Amino acid sequence: MNAFTRGALSLLAACATGTGVLAATAAPAAATARAASSTLALMVHDQTGADPRMALLTCQPAGGAHPQAADACAAVATVNGHLGVLDLNPNGACTREYQPVTASALGYWEGRPVRYTETFSNRCEMLRQTGPIFDF
Repeated sequence: MNAFTRGALSLLAACATGTGVLAATAAPAAATARAASSTLALMVHDQTGADPRMALLTCQPAGGAHPQAADACAAVATVNGHLGVLDLNPNGACTREYQPVTASALGYWEGRPVRYTETFSNRCEMLRQTGPIFDF
């Protein structure tokens, strides 16, 4: 298990009681509602040696520890949770400096598992493509 998976699982577990995503002792109706829930543990890691930044995004309703939860949920919804096809601002301009940043997500979108990791040439490119999702 890599560092992201450990961190994301810890983040999900720590927030599970508030979101109900990981609780296992609910009534069948509540289990069905949870199965359709959307919770993503997000992480951004650059090559500077700084600690990774993490946020928990919950949707339906929007919330969690993400500073732009509603906008981030709307962006994820545009691709139905398939983060690998995101390109929210294809005509955006970024400098060509190389300062790699890796964005990762682990969790569920509408009850389906999501696992996403992509390395971008710099933070501007990451935000150009993913919009508010990894902007924290």
